[in-house]
Amino acid sequence: MLTAGKVHNLRIAAKAFDGLVVPAGERLSFWRQLGRPTAARGYVRGREVRAGCVVPTLAGGICQISNALATCAVRAGFELVERHAHSARIESTAEEGDRVDATVFWNYVDLQIRAPVAWRLELKLTSDELVLTIRAQDVARRHPGTDSGLLPRIPRQATESVQVMRSCMSCEEVRCFRHQPLSRGSQARSAWLLDGWTQEFHDWLNTQDGVADCLLPVTTQQLPGWFLRRGLIDDGKGWGSLASVVNAHVIQFGWASLRRAWWLRRHARDSGRRQASVLDGQRWLAEVCARRLRPEHTHLVIDQGLLPYLQQLGVLGGRTYDVLAHALPMDEIQRRLDQAAGSRVMGKHGDATLKDFRAATDLMRAEIEAMQGARKVVTAHVEVAGYWRQRSGLDVRQLPWAMPAATIPRVPRAMDAMPLVVFPASALARKGAYELAEALRGLPCRLRVLGSVSADTALWQGVAVEYGNYADDWLARADAVVLPAHVEHSPRALLAALAAGIPVIATPACGMQDMAGVRLVPAGEVGALRAALQTLLDRAR
Repeated sequence: MLTAGKVHNLRIAAKAFDGLVVPAGERLSFWRQLGRPTAARGYVRGREVRAGCVVPTLAGGICQISNALATCAVRAGFELVERHAHSARIESTAEEGDRVDATVFWNYVDLQIRAPVAWRLELKLTSDELVLTIRAQDVARRHPGTDSGLLPRIPRQATESVQVMRSCMSCEEVRCFRHQPLSRGSQARSAWLLDGWTQEFHDWLNTQDGVADCLLPVTTQQLPGWFLRRGLIDDGKGWGSLASVVNAHVIQFGWASLRRAWWLRRHARDSGRRQASVLDGQRWLAEVCARRLRPEHTHLVIDQGLLPYLQQLGVLGGRTYDVLAHALPMDEIQRRLDQAAGSRVMGKHGDATLKDFRAATDLMRAEIEAMQGARKVVTAHVEVAGYWRQRSGLDVRQLPWAMPAATIPRVPRAMDAMPLVVFPASALARKGAYELAEALRGLPCRLRVLGSVSADTALWQGVAVEYGNYADDWLARADAVVLPAHVEHSPRALLAALAAGIPVIATPACGMQDMAGVRLVPAGEVGALRAALQTLLDRAR
């Protein structure tokens, strides 16, 4: 309990020091930089050494930063203007090399450091380490205040002269005024920070052991009919059943979900703002999740969309976490879309829609850093799994795609009717609409587009096109389903087509490699796409 509290306090305190730049000759005061650690600022009970004992106290554990800071300062040749040692040592812990002991106590026991050169302080928490780095143009190896010119070493107290500390968790001095009984109601827990529901992730979470809190958006069943009738929200669907299968306590977000749903609906047809609204919604949910996390949440399972914002909020440090990955990283998506924009088949409008997906540089960097710190990456998407294995060497758990049940009987095509090709997406450039239009021109077939209509009126010229939706009879009538996407992370319509026995043409970006019934063509290759279509149409006739 106290260790979890200490790590939580370190997460909060680290934000005050990370990135700090101290000018040459200026003093760095630990307390002036950190400020008073209070419960109102988020600090909790952690372990503190006081009067020779380890006792639970508010903001306990932050002296690990002062210890590391003093040690690095001495190694860099900086001057310790003020330093105080702890009153006792932890049992079985010995001094190592030039490690310096430096305790702090608000507001009169301080650590102050001065250097003749400007320096920068960086402080990061990994899953199991506190990493402190000092950067400077030149270390100050000489100090004018000594006869030798060298900075004097901080004398280390002999191990024999410092008593081994006792702890309120183990000693029997219950009459001591500092004694605080151990709370039995606190234990390490996992927290599942979820968003979009998939059957694959749902099944995997059902196999996880331990006690967990499930943080997720509201479900459609819990919303007033007013929201459902207007189609304002459908996120969180399916996650609620986790509580009945595993030992999970479900915590849902009402207003954050409604705000996100309204925002997405407002910008659904705004091609220049649609992706930005998606990122806004993920940020709002991540902020709510960060506020709901408690110190005892030592392990997290995180939806990839929330991951970069949690990294920026600093809540991942000192915790292990697994990532439910459903997409390539944002910087790779942007690179692929920029590459596709140079294709000759893209018109002016198609090139513009490819630039809709854009994210801030710091957000993309945060996503990469957070993914590299993950204990495990869980995904059903073959290309996503391969990307993280090859680029970062992460431990990737490849899940099988969950195939839907084939419940719709096939409808025979009339003898004089042309074969039907279904495009199960909106007519967008990133879904391969322009390559498909180029490949279909002159082929004897009909095309049905299930998503939204393109604003480019010239897109389907020379193609017998019709429009439908995912609820119509396309599975019963399709002769082929084609999705030559540059980016596709949720190929649900393709899985439904395979379950119905319909041949599928897709790109590796759809993540369905090595699946029976799928023919892969390279993204952007019109010739390969046309040849694959011709083969399927010949069989259909």
